[in-house]
Amino acid sequence: MSAEPATDGPGPRRPARLAIPVVAALVDQIVGGALAPGSSLPPEAGLCASFGVSRTVVREAIKVLEQKGLARARQGQGTTITQPDEWNVLDPVVLEATIRHDDTMRILDDLVEVRVALECDMVRAAAQRMTGAELDELAVILDELDAQRRHPERYQETDTRFHDCIMRGSGNRLARSIIRVIHPYARASSRYNPPADDEDIRQSHLGHVAVYEQLRRRDPEAAAQAMAEHILGTWTMRKQKRPDRGA
Repeated sequence: MSAEPATDGPGPRRPARLAIPVVAALVDQIVGGALAPGSSLPPEAGLCASFGVSRTVVREAIKVLEQKGLARARQGQGTTITQPDEWNVLDPVVLEATIRHDDTMRILDDLVEVRVALECDMVRAAAQRMTGAELDELAVILDELDAQRRHPERYQETDTRFHDCIMRGSGNRLARSIIRVIHPYARASSRYNPPADDEDIRQSHLGHVAVYEQLRRRDPEAAAQAMAEHILGTWTMRKQKRPDRGA
């Protein structure tokens, strides 16, 4: 096999790019259980044959798996699949696969708990920190939501802007970044985000209004309570509509 160049122009190393589909496939096999925790990753030669790539690419892929917490390589002992509690579920590739393979919806329950904890803290801060201009911006978004109640796809996009406006107003960049990393992958799951009907959107909108009103009143605890009720109430409705309930 001919040697691969270390670079391909001024951009990233070519093996790193070639390793992307290999990593995605191996993550899927690990998270899906085809490669069980505690088992050994197939030898390099087998992986090269399976994916039609060089040893350089396979080694790059294994390095990425280690960075994601899914595998541990030891000299002379091969590469072992780690236990799920070591996986970095904030990593987008790992999170997407975890949501897709989780028939119990446990990861989605966990995600909602994280949203409640972080967004309630952020809305408390936003009630004290948001400027009048930021609250006016939120009011405009709320009006857009009201006008889009019969257009679920547009409503969902504006819903994201509503929450992000509050998170930005809180000043907590780290918490906002965590939500912005994890939430899009949940929204892409039909189990987290089944098609919404008029009643779903009506209840969601009431939640948005309640949060906005408490922010206008500058009441941190009431705003946090409204946010918790909104997120948990929406999730309860969604769980009742999950595709495998047979309703």
